[in-house]
Amino acid sequence: MLESAFASDALASSAESFETSIAQTPGRRSGIHIARLNLTAFRNHAQTALELQPGLNVFEGPNGHGKSNLLEAVYMLAIAKSPRTSSERELVNWRIAETGGHVQVMGVAREGGETVQAQIDIDVPAANTAGSGGYRKALRLNGIVRSSADFVGHVNVVFFEADDLEIVVGSPSKRRRYLDILISQGRPGYLKALQRYAKVVTQRNHLLKRAREGSASDDEMAFWDERLAYEGAEIILQRHQAVAKLCEQAVPAHADLTAGDVLWLEYLPQLTDSGPGDEPPEHYTPAVLAERIADGLQKARRREIAQGVTVVGPHRDDLAISLNGQPAGSFASRGQCRIIALSLKLAEATVVEELIGRMPVLALDDILSELDPGRRKLVLDRTGRYEQVLLTSAELEAVDSSHLEKASLFKVDSGTVTPVAS
Repeated sequence: MLESAFASDALASSAESFETSIAQTPGRRSGIHIARLNLTAFRNHAQTALELQPGLNVFEGPNGHGKSNLLEAVYMLAIAKSPRTSSERELVNWRIAETGGHVQVMGVAREGGETVQAQIDIDVPAANTAGSGGYRKALRLNGIVRSSADFVGHVNVVFFEADDLEIVVGSPSKRRRYLDILISQGRPGYLKALQRYAKVVTQRNHLLKRAREGSASDDEMAFWDERLAYEGAEIILQRHQAVAKLCEQAVPAHADLTAGDVLWLEYLPQLTDSGPGDEPPEHYTPAVLAERIADGLQKARRREIAQGVTVVGPHRDDLAISLNGQPAGSFASRGQCRIIALSLKLAEATVVEELIGRMPVLALDDILSELDPGRRKLVLDRTGRYEQVLLTSAELEAVDSSHLEKASLFKVDSGTVTPVAS
């Protein structure tokens, strides 16, 4: 049994909060919108300052001129990092990459009478400065420096982009990341749980390598097994509940966009070294789930020591996506995968809204180009209920006239953004 230090009551409370937060947010909700966006030396935007309005904002211009970079910056204000790269170097405008300088992404978000200023600063040392160290990044809310766990959740954005196809056809890590970002926006405490869990896995992997060399004790291993089981149970339960909500929303959204194809989602936790185990997570209490993880770790001990890595736990989980009863990543066409990814993102917007009790900003990066006119209008009709939609397009013809005539228009050319008078 797990030690009482990792009592099940706290874990049960954390797991139940996902459902509770949804149950407490019925009816019509308010929405958040980005009122101001300032970019300094960010990618190809040397200096961009925008005043944005609620409703549909359309950014039109040739590919490669900075439309996507605008939405990337907006999404960074929600998740504290770029969705496209883990390297700050790639975010730096070429003009300061060699000489050094300052990169800033700043946004002012409003909901009713409430305002929050979210800001990401990156100090870039000169390329040839000895001892300058690496890039220094700081996150600020209303001018106060915050950790990533405390930054995420104050500005809420759901980001649609072409690379979302990777959720369907990519590795399990892509799908885990998708779920983790979704949950973190609605429950900032979840990000702290992920960070704690990652540290446990790192420490346990070091211990497994020592065990392979014969220098680790059983007591040490038992301690880290308990920590991993406790932290892992919380993450698994949160993810499972998120997938259940996603499935509720994604299945009908997908049905609206197709002619009879059936989408289904299932969360697959790694409770043993060979798979998810014999029962789905809804059959477990938090304490029993933690026990199952601990049992799986015990049974996988020989393999883990031989490999020097932890093979049981939520860092190995997957989201199964099926189309007409077959694995979508293997059997669906590219067009079908794109519709699945779009359906998941439409569902994500609804789930995030239910979690936080307000409508998030929707950032739609060139999602209309591969859709037929009927589906384009259907997507815009569905997203039109949100407080603010930011849409990029290489051609305005992709936006039907009923939506375009009510939109705020911007022309993007070589990193310069210009409002277009209506």
